[in-house]
Amino acid sequence: MTTENATGDASRLYQSVLAHIQHGLWNDIRNAHTLAWMVTGLVLSGRSSIPAWLSYIHSRATFAQSSERRVRGWLENPASDCGSIYGPLITRALRDWGSQTLILALDTSVLFEKFCLIRVSVLFRRRAVPLVSRVLEHPSAQVSTTHLLPVLAEVKGLLDFAGIHQVRLLAD
Repeated sequence: MTTENATGDASRLYQSVLAHIQHGLWNDIRNAHTLAWMVTGLVLSGRSSIPAWLSYIHSRATFAQSSERRVRGWLENPASDCGSIYGPLITRALRDWGSQTLILALDTSVLFEKFCLIRVSVLFRRRAVPLVSRVLEHPSAQVSTTHLLPVLAEVKGLLDFAGIHQVRLLAD
């Protein structure tokens, strides 16, 4: 791919991403623009490294360091509420799911030999997109139904709200 095509792809992808996120709860619309460029850089570079995104981020900044500082500032902003951004996005995706069977995966992971992460994710195009998660102070990946039932109840509530009834749940 030539640089010219990458630039064109970046602008088109940026516009598509922005259309989905600009209606969120933003205290300043520039935050939505920064996030849209970050997602564009992540997708087109295929890497989770901020410097790899910089060639895809369009900006008036003359130095890459300025664009990187802008991205890092957005990520480190304590006023950023991921739930208010991610919640409406995943809800919208679920509402537009259609009649196709939704495949969910229930998974547990141990963190630092002290915590257990319970996660239910949507499986889509060989990716797991988190839907609901909980962290417990529990040193094992095996958890009782007492801990699983509230997570599954929240998933059911989301699916009922989205009108999804065809579901396949995968779990160990």
